[in-house]
Amino acid sequence: MENTNEKETMLNIPKVGDILTGTVVKVTDEEVLVDVGYMFEGTIYKDHLSQTKVASAKDVVAVGDTIKAKVTKISHGDENNILLLSCLDLEKQEKYEHFRQDLQVDKDVSAKVKRAVKGGLLLDYNSIELFLPDSLITLDELTEEKKKALVGKEITVRIIDVRSDRNKEKFIANRKQILYEEIKKQERAEIETLEVGQIVKGIVVKVLDFGAFVRISDHVEGLIHISELSQYHTKKVADVVSEGQEVEAKIIKISGKRISLSLKALEERPWDLFIKNHKVGDKVTGKVVKKMQYGMLLEIEREVTGLMSRQDYSWDPQDNLAGRVQTGDEIECEITSINEEKEQFTLSRKHLAYNPWADLKLKIGEHVSATVKTILEKGALLEVSGVEAFLPIRELSDE
Repeated sequence: MENTNEKETMLNIPKVGDILTGTVVKVTDEEVLVDVGYMFEGTIYKDHLSQTKVASAKDVVAVGDTIKAKVTKISHGDENNILLLSCLDLEKQEKYEHFRQDLQVDKDVSAKVKRAVKGGLLLDYNSIELFLPDSLITLDELTEEKKKALVGKEITVRIIDVRSDRNKEKFIANRKQILYEEIKKQERAEIETLEVGQIVKGIVVKVLDFGAFVRISDHVEGLIHISELSQYHTKKVADVVSEGQEVEAKIIKISGKRISLSLKALEERPWDLFIKNHKVGDKVTGKVVKKMQYGMLLEIEREVTGLMSRQDYSWDPQDNLAGRVQTGDEIECEITSINEEKEQFTLSRKHLAYNPWADLKLKIGEHVSATVKTILEKGALLEVSGVEAFLPIRELSDE
């Protein structure tokens, strides 16, 4: 008849899956014997002591150590009583619980890409699987080649969701946001190195109706507004710059992330070029751009115009030059004055022609012979030594 202690022992028979705590009573290179309060000791083989491969069980535990293990097999009632224990599942669970604390929503972790699957990537974070959807892998267009190239690499991701799937936690990650924030961080750092007045070089990356965007560093672009493309009037941006073109520009404004650039600021003004290349007395050719009642405007250099008054058309006051030329016609003339302060200058055509007054030797009071050219209501037009003269009607006679 069994005694009371034997009955209690039999009532407490361990079952597969039970977690037992015991004391190490014997250690060899290959196994560990543990007293778990049962009728016979449990055995933990070396390969079941730790997930890390060990050369000898003696390197892991010693006699007298307290150890916790899981029952993997039990057989009793004959000469071959067996109680096999393992620490692997407990170690795995402890490891899971330890690293599970890192996988909180909005937390960033570094994980290794295990493999590419339909819809995304599977990542490994200390033996915990994470899922990275295709739409959250990269900022640019995702291709299968780019996706597969990430396999085996360590990447940083952000946990965005933790779901329960068949009593198992499923962790969803996001890499796209990490990349975006890193770019913005680098962008801010690059902007901090820039200042108004600085001359920068860049590549035109986009041409629009209102201006052109120029990449001036790895993550920073600046805008050249159409009004800042040239010192000359610009109708179309594409007339001045094109995509892929390298340009040198001046930073004229920094407002947060917005960088305003100017090509015009590095060019000489048309007026300054005119002053540099011309002086009073120069013979020039001008294009008629506008005819007015009191004269006409002639373009001497690109978008630099001077005034030729009616009095400077010809020595002959009856010469109707404006009636003989059209807008766009070219006229040879002479620069007669320059006002640098007002940025204005005047022109004359008659100064390039013979001046009949230059050889005139007449003196006031001198008697001369004249030929009547035209009879007018208020007098007569005469020709005296090749010069036209006017004889008022009141000077014809005392009567």
